[in-house]
Amino acid sequence: MRRALLCSLPLTLALALSACGGEEESPDEGAAEAADAAGGDAEASAQIVAEGFVAALNSDDADAACALIDEAAQSAVIAQSEDGEDCVAAFPDYAQTLPDSESIEIGEITVGTDLDGETEIATVTLDHSDEDAGALEVRESEDGQWRATRIPGTTLGGA
Repeated sequence: MRRALLCSLPLTLALALSACGGEEESPDEGAAEAADAAGGDAEASAQIVAEGFVAALNSDDADAACALIDEAAQSAVIAQSEDGEDCVAAFPDYAQTLPDSESIEIGEITVGTDLDGETEIATVTLDHSDEDAGALEVRESEDGQWRATRIPGTTLGGA
């Protein structure tokens, strides 16, 4: 029963957010709000962040992708670009280093904790049929926001 609820949570949140009317939400706002609304459930929040990140890669939406990663991961993206002054400007260079994003799928989600056992950390495997796509590390920050702290193709992109 719990698994069924968790599996339906992202869809329910997406439907609820889209039914609110008003201005159209960008993918980064929708994914970030949905992850925050997951009520602290690490697996559900990580799933939402990963889906938003892959969707942003597929649509070349640097704004959305950068909104889903923390400051340290953004710095890792910027470090890979010669021209990047900020994450949004550097993101296209970063995205070119990854496997074909249209073939990336969300794989296994493993939830653990940091060394102190106080902060939940979810690792989301990104699957690709031809090459290793890497993984996202997602955690809740002190302000309650779920963000990717490490992203594929970077070294130590987070806390």
